[in-house]
Amino acid sequence: MKEILYVISLLWIVSGACLIIYTSECRLFSEKALKAVDRRLMAFVPASVGILLMLAAAHTRNAWFVVLLGGIEIAKGGLAFFNPKDFYEEIIRWYLHDASDQTFRFFGIVALILGTAVFSWIL
Repeated sequence: MKEILYVISLLWIVSGACLIIYTSECRLFSEKALKAVDRRLMAFVPASVGILLMLAAAHTRNAWFVVLLGGIEIAKGGLAFFNPKDFYEEIIRWYLHDASDQTFRFFGIVALILGTAVFSWIL
């Protein structure tokens, strides 16, 4: 299970760095990826990451925080799958078209911090 935590945290670190450094390229990549794949299939990714985080949380120093992150990921997947009142489409529209470059960089900073924290907490 430690390997799963290493992979997830390294993906967060890499994606955070890319969002900070290559903001416009990440926006274009996100738009292509989100439009190419059905939202129900895309919902599987955060939900499965959340389940994996919850299962691997026992191998970290701050298991409660990793479980919280897993719960947030599962909720994110559930929101994308069930899509109440087209909320998912509104979020995607905002994320791809209305959010500023500073917002993308902020998300990159958050991902970089979370990835580094989880990586350093692995036992």
